[in-house]
Amino acid sequence: MDGIRRPAPTDAEFLASCLQLRGFVIDQEDAGHILASQDSKMSPLSQEYRLVHGLKRCLRMIRQRASNSIPPDGWFMVEMFRTMAKDLPRFRNNDLRRSPPWDALLYMNYPAPEQLRCLLDSFDNKRCFRDVPIVFNALHPVRQGFRLMWRFARLAPFPDFNMVIAWLGMNAWLQSKGYPLLRAEQGDQQFLAKLLSGPPPTKIVQYEARLLAAFEPAQH
Repeated sequence: MDGIRRPAPTDAEFLASCLQLRGFVIDQEDAGHILASQDSKMSPLSQEYRLVHGLKRCLRMIRQRASNSIPPDGWFMVEMFRTMAKDLPRFRNNDLRRSPPWDALLYMNYPAPEQLRCLLDSFDNKRCFRDVPIVFNALHPVRQGFRLMWRFARLAPFPDFNMVIAWLGMNAWLQSKGYPLLRAEQGDQQFLAKLLSGPPPTKIVQYEARLLAAFEPAQH
């Protein structure tokens, strides 16, 4: 498990894939240069540059929490949003949204802003992340992670980047259970938009295959 939770050369690819979920054009090489503080085609003042550094801090938080086998909860995910967006002026004192999210999906109903604190209070493992206990508890931990991601993305408590934080939350859950990081891939942004418009998933076959492929080399 220490190996699975240790910083790795693939961290740059993982962080770039998180931003691609929000439509940013950034690749592994770009992210790698930023993480290594090397010359990059991206300015240190750019949004992408600042977000990569913020996500690096989030990944450290995930690993530290997972090292104690502590699963994420709603307020940990709020803290990840604050950490990721720390260097973006428009998010200072603007973490929980006060109106519909900027990254809202069409025809999706989101909780009213005044409900968010109560919803986040109850978004934890004890209460099955606001899922149906008999369903959630019967699922494999990997599939529980998918449900966590789906339910948090449907809450969309932030002004923006809700899917990014939901994806990080799923990975925080996987890491706490001893699984490697699951990176996003091309096409996931569109796939997840369709997924969120339907019922909570009991399985996501392509993600399970991707995680298995990541898990095998992680054991060597």
